[in-house]
Amino acid sequence: MTTLQRFESIQSQAAAERIRGVLRRTELASFPSGSDALEVRLKLECQQETGSFKTRGAWNQISQLTDEQRAAGVVATSSGNHGKALSWAAQRAGVKATIFMPADAYPNKIEACREFDAEVVLGESREAAEEGCAERVRAGATLVHPYDDERTVEGAGTVGLEVAQDWPEVDVVVLPVGGGGLLSGSSLALRRALGERVKIVGVEPEGAASMSRGLEAGEPVLLSEITTSVQGLCPLNSGALNIAIAKECVDRVFTIDDEAIFATQAKLIRDGGWVVEPAGAAAAAFVLGGGLPPEWSAELDRPLRVAIVVSGGNPAPEQLAELRARS
Repeated sequence: MTTLQRFESIQSQAAAERIRGVLRRTELASFPSGSDALEVRLKLECQQETGSFKTRGAWNQISQLTDEQRAAGVVATSSGNHGKALSWAAQRAGVKATIFMPADAYPNKIEACREFDAEVVLGESREAAEEGCAERVRAGATLVHPYDDERTVEGAGTVGLEVAQDWPEVDVVVLPVGGGGLLSGSSLALRRALGERVKIVGVEPEGAASMSRGLEAGEPVLLSEITTSVQGLCPLNSGALNIAIAKECVDRVFTIDDEAIFATQAKLIRDGGWVVEPAGAAAAAFVLGGGLPPEWSAELDRPLRVAIVVSGGNPAPEQLAELRARS
């Protein structure tokens, strides 16, 4: 059985039809790479509804609920963007949402969930939030997982599908990695659309390398310590489904330090004029910092064509103000 047959039930093309007219088809914008060897375009999911790609998976989930599931309400654990996206989608569909969040989540992301009428339950830690969510699921609520679920994955995969449609000549697609929903969904969609010739790369913080650890082990690995400050890319582990797809569809997963991520966030805000959160800058930080293997472009008689996903645009307001003041 081929990879595409193995994951045949995950269809981002079908998800694209569900989100059409509800979500935005975000821009694939040119950006200076700083190198004659690279042509860079940024997939600006920071400009998506609710400020991140997460609305794609959330709406794909909400739009397929049964009447019984709608009545029971939906729940999720999130440090921010998934919670905001699910709250938005649930409000639009008239479904009650409860979001379990760690108490150290950005205050603006906590309030964003409440603004969309979601109930927010804060836990002392990410682990406590997960436990509270699991208890609510046992009581009958419908879990909308932020990454380890087929419907979330196929929704997130519409990002990769749009990249393939808008730039079929692309050589490399680089995506940030937390739990792995964006990476797995987009890599599967890209393989279906463009085959094996396109290289697909994931980038995660050194202090939360859950996908790298999971790929090495062949299964989810619970991180005993998370040291990154990049919220949004630091779940306790990457998902089993996400690891399985990445193992088949992704060429490489690299890690990068927080300092480079925060520096690139500032660059994208200053030079591009976009509102970008730290997690949204991780993939760009890797590419613009010269992380791609040089041999990928060495034999070409033209620049290597690289698409980079900027996954989110919900930084803490005080951090955004500080960055703008510096520039």
